[in-house]
Amino acid sequence: MARINLSVDKKVFEEFSAQADKRSMTLYAFTNESLSVISRVSAEGGSPEILYQVWRVISIMKEVDAVVFPSDIVEELVTQLYREDRKRLLAKFSELGTSMVALLKLNAEDLQGLISLAKGLVSFMPIKHVEVLSLQNGNIELILVGAGKGIETTECTNEFLKSILRGYSYVVSKEDVHPGIIRLWAETLHNGKQLAETHVKV
Repeated sequence: MARINLSVDKKVFEEFSAQADKRSMTLYAFTNESLSVISRVSAEGGSPEILYQVWRVISIMKEVDAVVFPSDIVEELVTQLYREDRKRLLAKFSELGTSMVALLKLNAEDLQGLISLAKGLVSFMPIKHVEVLSLQNGNIELILVGAGKGIETTECTNEFLKSILRGYSYVVSKEDVHPGIIRLWAETLHNGKQLAETHVKV
């Protein structure tokens, strides 16, 4: 069996070695397993970064006992509930967003981290485009395309987003909601604290 030498950053090697010990695996076995997985993911168009993002999302979904259904079924169920009691349904989505904040903050302490986490979330949702723009004084503009097929699911998604933004100390000052499209302008409660990047796309 061929053996080769790989050059890696010392900090990366130490962490990698520690994880191998944690799993009671030899460094040789752990390296082969890890490289094999990354190679297969890359061969199918993925990347190590995407793999990590998806893992973080799966961890969150397991914590909240999330169940994945085809989007058409979810759309139909939400539309029916919306027609029966719109106010109550929107309140439930707002409550859901609020309850998710503490869990999200374990994986993303600030809005910048949340944007990074959203890259993995997009892989599990019929969302086509997410964009966050940094405005003056730390305020932001959020654009989301694919938030639902009808106005019913889009409004529910909008309430969910607004409650999460509140949990990250942002208050929505203006909103523009159309079927499948959400555009929000939010003001930060932390004066002068701005995003590290001025233009972030997901």
